[in-house]
Amino acid sequence: MTDTDENIRSSVFGRLAVLVVAGFLFAYPFWTALGNLLNLPSYFETQFGASIDGVLWVLLIAGVALPVVTFLGASILGWKRGTGSMALLFTVGFAAVNATALSILAFEKDIELRLVIDFLVNG
Repeated sequence: MTDTDENIRSSVFGRLAVLVVAGFLFAYPFWTALGNLLNLPSYFETQFGASIDGVLWVLLIAGVALPVVTFLGASILGWKRGTGSMALLFTVGFAAVNATALSILAFEKDIELRLVIDFLVNG
């Protein structure tokens, strides 16, 4: 084998390693958002007797879609670049996904607090 073949092979293995590690990191916000999408509407219904409105559905679906779209986008954009650039794209994407997930969580908690106050005031 030549040096070029070994460089290409090590570059591909490096990218695959970054891809696998990033996949595990992006799985957590996806799994959390999926759990919220499946459990939060029934929680609001059983605890407070309230159905959730359209805005919360959009946020729940966006929370599930954002990690997948960001991971795929970083994979496509970063594959042609070097391993370091790919890792940097995944890092920026991971930060953006988690910042958005925290914002969605804060909004969900605000809605829950309003439902609790309404439940306690109106019975």
